[in-house]
Amino acid sequence: MKENANPGVKWGIIAGIVMVLWYLAEWKMGTDYFFSYKLRLVSLVVWAVMALMAGLEARKQQHGYIGFKAAIKPIFTTYVISTLIVAIFTYLLYTVIDPSLVETSRTYLMKDTEWLLKAMKAPQEEIDKQLKDIKTGDNSITVTSTILDYLKNLIKFFVWTVVLALIVRRKAPQPR
Repeated sequence: MKENANPGVKWGIIAGIVMVLWYLAEWKMGTDYFFSYKLRLVSLVVWAVMALMAGLEARKQQHGYIGFKAAIKPIFTTYVISTLIVAIFTYLLYTVIDPSLVETSRTYLMKDTEWLLKAMKAPQEEIDKQLKDIKTGDNSITVTSTILDYLKNLIKFFVWTVVLALIVRRKAPQPR
């Protein structure tokens, strides 16, 4: 890779491949793993580490100094590329490889929603209403829903990008 190229491209491809392999391994281990919130949280941390690596590589390219705005570019590029790769994989997983995951995800969503609402001491009528909405809702995976999920994820990941850019930034010393 040429000097001063955006390392977010390289790290985006790496992160995309790593996350696809991660989700594929979870899927092969079974739905309890695939829909595990704990493993999803761990995967987000791994993803953030790879985005952080892009920011640190960009800082290194600039001789150890990088501003906040300059740090955003490689970090967010990592998320844009890797999230696209994961979105394509997810679409294929749910529509081609294992279409039964759509209904399985509904089951897990209902179970998790019920647990959360009970933990929040929601009235039973509200719990029943939410579960009915999930049960009768359209959970199909389409190209449109995949694109919308991709865009929503980019908004979430931009928040992560800002946090990571704050960590990576380092101002050059000012001459006296």
